[in-house]
Amino acid sequence: MEAGGGRAGAGLRRWLDRVLPPVCVACGDPLKRGASEACEVCWARAARQRSPLCPRCGISLQDKGVASSTSTCIECRDWLPYLRQARAPYVMRGTAAAMVHALKYGGWRGLAAMMGTRMAELRFDPNVEAELSGVVPVPLSPTRLRERGFNQAELLARSVARNRALPLLPDVLIRQRHTSRQARLSLSERSANVSGAFRLREGKQVHVEDAHLLIVDDVLTTAATVKDCVRELCVGGARAASVLTFARARPELLRENE
Repeated sequence: MEAGGGRAGAGLRRWLDRVLPPVCVACGDPLKRGASEACEVCWARAARQRSPLCPRCGISLQDKGVASSTSTCIECRDWLPYLRQARAPYVMRGTAAAMVHALKYGGWRGLAAMMGTRMAELRFDPNVEAELSGVVPVPLSPTRLRERGFNQAELLARSVARNRALPLLPDVLIRQRHTSRQARLSLSERSANVSGAFRLREGKQVHVEDAHLLIVDDVLTTAATVKDCVRELCVGGARAASVLTFARARPELLRENE
């Protein structure tokens, strides 16, 4: 568990590390001195997305249930033009999934810095890279924020913004109603769950006007959440948006459970 901030928190953390040596959040093995939250072995085991990737939505075209060529990707065929591209370094399984769960549900907030660093290393097409002007985390509802105590997307976005030297825009979007957890829903239920859930915060139009924004979240599955965010940003004046997440979930797993 993480200790509080400041000198007192750092001292408590050092004491805890002596009494209870830190372990990897993914495999549970003791960490080497200087390692942070996850061990080198688990980072090496985290499944990277395999080429070829869809040039638009970034999903591996080798996965079952996805198109077999870059011209027929079924995952992004209904995306509106202003949702330009999506990227994610890892597949949502194994150690990558364990890291997402440790951050999101286990409270291992220190893990977000390294996850965000790995995310920030990915690059979009040159024209997208040239246009990106700010980083927007997907917001939580006030209810979920009280339950969790933090927004994992905002922690990731802070790391991405720092590594990419882009402004962080943590409060331009708000989630105006509480929604069910997307992970519990089937493919067909996800869009309805988040439809109309987001809106641009009053007075924030100046931050999005004619901008190409980078939306950050932990996992991209059906893109229902980010599509609703992108729609609201563009209604508010943004020109386009792209998406960066830590992991990409395999959509066929959802289809099999519908």
